[in-house]
Amino acid sequence: MQIAFIHARSRGGADGTLRSVAATLRAQGHRLAGVLPEPCTAPDRHACDMDLIDLATGARLHISQKLGRHATGCRLDGAAIETAAMAVAKGVATATFVPDLLILNRFGKQEATGHGFHPVIVGALERGMPVLVGVNDLNRPAFDRFAAGLAVELPDNPSAVRGWITRHLRQHAA
Repeated sequence: MQIAFIHARSRGGADGTLRSVAATLRAQGHRLAGVLPEPCTAPDRHACDMDLIDLATGARLHISQKLGRHATGCRLDGAAIETAAMAVAKGVATATFVPDLLILNRFGKQEATGHGFHPVIVGALERGMPVLVGVNDLNRPAFDRFAAGLAVELPDNPSAVRGWITRHLRQHAA
């Protein structure tokens, strides 16, 4: 199993590294699957609202509920996460090629319960695709159970992450 994670020690902590790595890999011609977050900047959106960008298609996937400007609850829309995960899974399953890498910004609450991108990760690993994911403190125990000790923890550093990816992309291509 070729899975690595960045331990995100703050909200969105691994996002910058994941964006940097994805940009470098794309520039090198690698085919990517997965999602990375992008804040919503529209004036009618809350500062905590988030969209996901599908790395294979560039599509913007809305994952936040519109709860109103003064709401303090979690804005994550679980159904929207499921829809985004299905879109990514369909893209991976129907592609005429196996993507070189699956990148997910977060193994979160949905994944911790076997939903969201959990099946996408399983499918990628079954196809021999390397997986890179961010994991926060809250969901680390669930991720550790999922990975069963086979995941490699990487520092939140683009150079170190690219080193792991380079080794695994070569194995994947072989």
